[in-house]
Amino acid sequence: MAKRPPQPRPVAVKDILRRFLTPGDLEALKQRREIRRVWEAVLPVKVLAQTRLLEVRRRELWVEVRESVWAQELQFLKPQVLAELDRVLGPGKIQDVRFRVGGV
Repeated sequence: MAKRPPQPRPVAVKDILRRFLTPGDLEALKQRREIRRVWEAVLPVKVLAQTRLLEVRRRELWVEVRESVWAQELQFLKPQVLAELDRVLGPGKIQDVRFRVGGV
C-alpha cells in the first residue's frame, strides 16, 4: 500500500485574510461595525426589526425598510442617527441616510 503524501501544515486564518484584505478594507469593516452599533443603539427595537443596513455610498448610508411607513418613521429619527454617527465616526463621514423600500 502506498504512503499518503505529507499534508501541508495548518495556516492561521488571520494569515490568510492578510493576503486578501488591504488596510483600507479593514478600515471599512471597522466603520461598518461602528455604523451597525450606532444604528442598533439609536433605533427602537420595534423599528430596528423593520430595517436592514445595505451600504455606504458617497457618504450616504443606504437602509432597506419593509414598508414605506417605516421609511417615514425613520425620517423623524434621521437627525438623531446622523448626530450619533458624527460623534462616533467623526464629522462628515456619513452625511445622509437614504431609505429604500424592499423585502428586508
